[in-house]
Amino acid sequence: MGQWDGPDAELLYLSLLEHLGVGSNNYSLSATRPVRNWRTPTYATDEKFQSFTTGLLLTVFWFWVNELLRWDPKDFCGISEISVPKAYLWRPDFTIMESIEMKERNVESTQVNLLSAGYTVSGDSYKLTSTCKMDLYKFPFDTQRCELTVMSFLYKINQLRLFLSSNSSDVTTGSLTVFQGQGEWDLISVHVSKDNLTYGQDVWDRLAYTITIARRPQLYIINFLVPVLVFLVLDLVSFFMNESRGEKLSFKVTILLAISVLLLILHDILPSTHQKTPVIGMFCTGVFLFVGCSIIETITVSFLMRMASKCDANALTWRTLQRRDGREDSKPAYGTGVVPSMERKEDDSSLLRLILAELQALRTHTSSDHPKHHGKTCLHLKTVAKWINTVYFILYLCAASVFLALIGKEWSH
Repeated sequence: MGQWDGPDAELLYLSLLEHLGVGSNNYSLSATRPVRNWRTPTYATDEKFQSFTTGLLLTVFWFWVNELLRWDPKDFCGISEISVPKAYLWRPDFTIMESIEMKERNVESTQVNLLSAGYTVSGDSYKLTSTCKMDLYKFPFDTQRCELTVMSFLYKINQLRLFLSSNSSDVTTGSLTVFQGQGEWDLISVHVSKDNLTYGQDVWDRLAYTITIARRPQLYIINFLVPVLVFLVLDLVSFFMNESRGEKLSFKVTILLAISVLLLILHDILPSTHQKTPVIGMFCTGVFLFVGCSIIETITVSFLMRMASKCDANALTWRTLQRRDGREDSKPAYGTGVVPSMERKEDDSSLLRLILAELQALRTHTSSDHPKHHGKTCLHLKTVAKWINTVYFILYLCAASVFLALIGKEWSH
């Protein structure tokens, strides 16, 4: 832009605007496409720098040629560039197809730069909320690709043509310098391309921007994945707790409730319309099932141990009653062959009493209520409970290791 000073600067500027036909009383320049022949298309280009926040902060610089606004800098003291209010000039009509809501920012430039060769430069900033089909299968280790398609519905390709002023590498470099992800996203790349939209016999030019971003997983690892993994480890360690007082079962139920709370939080984070179950959902559900099966095993073992304790109590009660009644000293021994001699020729009543005593001794020796049978049954129940606990712990440890390995493979694949 040429430099000029002096009291005639304002007059010179107004003279240039009058020469170009730009003024408050001339609105034809803002409503008419800037070509001298209506068959001539207008070429426009843009440069974008993206910054994802809750939506998108979009800064656009448009360049196009206005054939009606050209001058020779020599005729105006070397002035090669001026600023003109936007309301006085025609500007391309553009739409972002993926936008849900698009607003101009409060701080907006009201001027358009004009170059002597007819080039027009306009810069706008928009707060954009756009749609983006997200693949959350690997959340929170996911990478997303969002599309932004810029086109004009008002002007077809024979009236307005778009072209790229920068390649994908330059756009990515420029976007990285101004990217503001608020800690959750990292900008990976911006790929730009040009294609056409055809509908019947009508064709429109359009520019496509593919924005690749990666999520920062540190927050979700610390606040979500690590607690769930710790709960799984605590459930494994709980196998070494004492089961006699019910503390082990209460501890496992508490872990299950804590995992349930984390599942509710996960439900609020992830959208329910996602067709494929995310890996983090399978991870939490798997841990939940592990703890649930562990509770069932604990209930079974506790039941067997309780039956063994009851068996021991019954045996102790039987011994106490036998000692109190003095039956153990008065019982005849079975199988000793001690039979009263028939030579004594006792009366029939004495013989019947002896036979009755022998039958009672035989019944006592073979009865399941005998302390020996009580001891064998109690020992058998305790052995089964310990065997179930040991085998399930080994299976639990192996299954949990394989499960964690598969989950890690899915996340890293």
